[in-house]
Amino acid sequence: MRYPPMRYRRLALVGACVAGLNLRAEAQQPPAPAPLETVTVTATAKGPAVWHAAKGGADVAILGIVEPLPDNFVWNSKPLAAMLGGARRVLLPPQVRMGIFSGVWFYLTKSDLLHPPHGQTLSDVLDPRVAAELARICEFLHEPKDRYGGNSPIFAAMRLGSDFRHVDDLTTHEPEDAIAALARARRVELRRIATYDLMPSGEELLKLPPAVAGKCVEAAVQDIDYQSRHVQAAANAWALGDVAGMMANWSPSHYYECLVRLSPHATALDARAITDTVARINEALTDGGRSIAVVPVGVLLRQGGVLDRLKAEGIAIAGP
Repeated sequence: MRYPPMRYRRLALVGACVAGLNLRAEAQQPPAPAPLETVTVTATAKGPAVWHAAKGGADVAILGIVEPLPDNFVWNSKPLAAMLGGARRVLLPPQVRMGIFSGVWFYLTKSDLLHPPHGQTLSDVLDPRVAAELARICEFLHEPKDRYGGNSPIFAAMRLGSDFRHVDDLTTHEPEDAIAALARARRVELRRIATYDLMPSGEELLKLPPAVAGKCVEAAVQDIDYQSRHVQAAANAWALGDVAGMMANWSPSHYYECLVRLSPHATALDARAITDTVARINEALTDGGRSIAVVPVGVLLRQGGVLDRLKAEGIAIAGP
């Protein structure tokens, strides 16, 4: 596999540290030679599940999404296209971003945080059990065992997830890109719920002792083990609006949860994602008419998540 020059991978690292918040910092690589089987949804089939938040005659259709999806996954977008007719806006999930100047500053002053201590490899600083799990998953991905040897644990964990998605031909850009394209084609306003500065989280995580940060390598391995068995089934169920089947085959990212546990700043961003999503939905309801909110199912359906918060505020919710 070919990757972009190291300089650009380093500049993208801090952003990748909070990948669970809709980050897009993956290296571009050739697609895998044998893509996963995908489901084709016909025009008469059901589309993905939609919840409706209603107040004072206004309606926000909440489209829950799952990630990753198989590349080139086909789903029935006609119900969404119908909802876009007359819609005021589409709210897209929060994203995290690193500014160009922040990235350059990090590369010039902190790039040593991307590597193990001088004279050591990643395996040297990991717990032996985690090092063995890393070697196992490298074999699964058909990667050399020393591929991540020069990476710090947080960097290695991020690269593991990216490599797995490329090997299994998965994407975290969909279905959001397709939804945004539909909205643009119908001249519906697109509005990002929030944009966060991720530099503090990235630096905080990269400064952790290797023995602590190594937990996120183990978490990345757990994600690969689970997603390699369940991504297709979760995607198929999502496309047909089968919420029970979707949730039976979807799991929160262990890697993301590891980052949130270890970084107070990432913990704060995780909480803000829910708070900001609820606030933007409330604003859309106040503005009146119809809007659409695109919300990852982990943020939407978890205890204390977006649906729970909206209900607690007295907003009527109709489920699929």
